[in-house]
Amino acid sequence: MNAKEVYNALMLGIRDYFRKNNFNKAVIGLSGGLDSSVAASLAVKALENRNVIAVLMPDIGITSPQSMKNAETLVKKLKIRHYAVPINNFIQYFENINKKLKFKKNIYAISNVKARARMMLLYYFANLENALVIGTSDKSEIALGYTTKYGDNAADILVIGDLWKTEVIELGKCLGVPELILRKKPSAELVKGVTAEKELGASYEVLDKILKMYIEEGLSSGQIIGKGFNKKLVKNVLERVRLNEHKRRSAMLIRVSEKSFHGMEWRMPVTNRFRG
Repeated sequence: MNAKEVYNALMLGIRDYFRKNNFNKAVIGLSGGLDSSVAASLAVKALENRNVIAVLMPDIGITSPQSMKNAETLVKKLKIRHYAVPINNFIQYFENINKKLKFKKNIYAISNVKARARMMLLYYFANLENALVIGTSDKSEIALGYTTKYGDNAADILVIGDLWKTEVIELGKCLGVPELILRKKPSAELVKGVTAEKELGASYEVLDKILKMYIEEGLSSGQIIGKGFNKKLVKNVLERVRLNEHKRRSAMLIRVSEKSFHGMEWRMPVTNRFRG
């Protein structure tokens, strides 16, 4: 990847999207991790720091102090306005519902609530500021479905959505993102002590190689395994891509007529980049 060429293309794309939609400001959730730091840096370069607002939304007790420190370091470096809004009260509300209705505790459900609470807050700030929400998901996460539907995968523009995780690191270096952030182990920090690579079963360096062979080169699982990759890992990665296709599409619309919406033909979006 030529980081400079990618940077120039992203600058053009971001500015063009905001101009066409008549917006000047952007809101972004800043976690202190790689993706949000790179996305924020891109937004500032494209729109200027006075037009970018960062929202830090820690889950006190789960979000690491280092992540908060990283986020605070970056907002100072980028000189952008920022707000810190802990999400614990939102989560407590749902946990109280769980107790009242006597549902069995489900970490997966609560984790998704955290991601959706954060996106709700981002759109609240976006409405207040007449701004668009910058998404922070990268291509590796999107392919694997390592996102929350209507949570971190909901946004107005995905500025790094066509970059693999390993490419995001390269771009981060080009943008001058602090080394401490670039070296930080990726984690959604929805559950204490759980990293992305631990959940996914391999480093992103390995995962990206498998994903590229499958998605970009069109190799089968057998062909990928034949190149020396662990059989169980390859099958798990490809299964994730297949099962999470629904996260890469808009809500299914069941069409009952050939024409709708005042005569305009309506087609469901097709995701060509991902097979499943």
